[in-house]
Amino acid sequence: MSGLSPRDPVKYVRDLVNTLLAGTNTTGVFLGLLSAVTVIAAVAHLAFIFLFDSVGVAWMARGNVASVLVYTLSAMLIQNGRHFIAMGLIVGEILLHGILSVVVIGWESGFHYYIILIIPVAILSNMHATWQKVSAAIAVGLLYMGLDFVFRDARPLEDLPHTMLSGLHYFNQASTLIILGLLATVYYRLVASAEARLRLQACTDPLTQLRNRRFAMEVAQHEAAVYERGGRPLALVLGDVDHFKRINDVHGHETGDTALKAVAQALRDGVREVDHVARWGGEEFLMLLPSTEQDEALRVSERIRDAISKIDLVHNHQLVPISITLGVSLLSPGETVEQALARADKALYQGKQAGRNRVVLAGQAA
Repeated sequence: MSGLSPRDPVKYVRDLVNTLLAGTNTTGVFLGLLSAVTVIAAVAHLAFIFLFDSVGVAWMARGNVASVLVYTLSAMLIQNGRHFIAMGLIVGEILLHGILSVVVIGWESGFHYYIILIIPVAILSNMHATWQKVSAAIAVGLLYMGLDFVFRDARPLEDLPHTMLSGLHYFNQASTLIILGLLATVYYRLVASAEARLRLQACTDPLTQLRNRRFAMEVAQHEAAVYERGGRPLALVLGDVDHFKRINDVHGHETGDTALKAVAQALRDGVREVDHVARWGGEEFLMLLPSTEQDEALRVSERIRDAISKIDLVHNHQLVPISITLGVSLLSPGETVEQALARADKALYQGKQAGRNRVVLAGQAA
């Protein structure tokens, strides 16, 4: 897919943010990030179990078993849509674990670093108003600074050897940096995925799921540039569903929509993967056939015309006839895409005047 250059950057960013934060399940960017937090944190606390057990602090090891269970429960709650409860458990565990560790084994242990991780999670949260997120981030920052002021030089309840404290300090420092890096990576991938979906949505017709006029013109301009550089030829086929207004008037707009989707499917089925099919507007469709000469373009168009005429669409036990008229043009040297499309449109009009349900080749460019 070619890149899109939105004309209105503000609207584009607003739509992107809405897409990223939409939904109430784990497909949202924040909920995907929150799910990643539970996995990363559970793995980190598993490491703490063995760490504290190896240094002889059994009660801290047991505490980390409880932490692993908290993160496991949080992951289950996220999967079941209990996002607020899960986030509360995660934040509560980080705060309790960090504060207790600082009080019991001292500031030098470095467990306070994990409290900082709450700030990016709070900022990225889509569950609260902006002022609430900012307030939460400020509160966590003030709490961290308060802990630093009170416990940096305070004597811990549990005296551990200096070498052990130093090891814990650097272990926790490294773990915090790794977790931040992992969260940033996960967030980047989630954002990239959401942006790709938004771009796809921006160039897709919602009814037929074909590419829309905007995308088709971008592709046509690209193929025209390839042709001008001595590359492959380009055939353009413009089609219009015959008597579509009659279908809507007699059988209703729902049947009309069904007819358009059936035509779109026939067009998709009738072309190669390298070809492009777009809804040009209303009941009009455009096919772009790269590397296609005149005879092949006519054969493809005739095959598609025949397939569409055989569509069985029934409404109220009555067969609804569907047919299409197609105008075919090949891009000529020095000709613009707009000029080639105009010739295809003229051929299409000639086909309509001649009785519809036919393929007409456009005259050569002057």
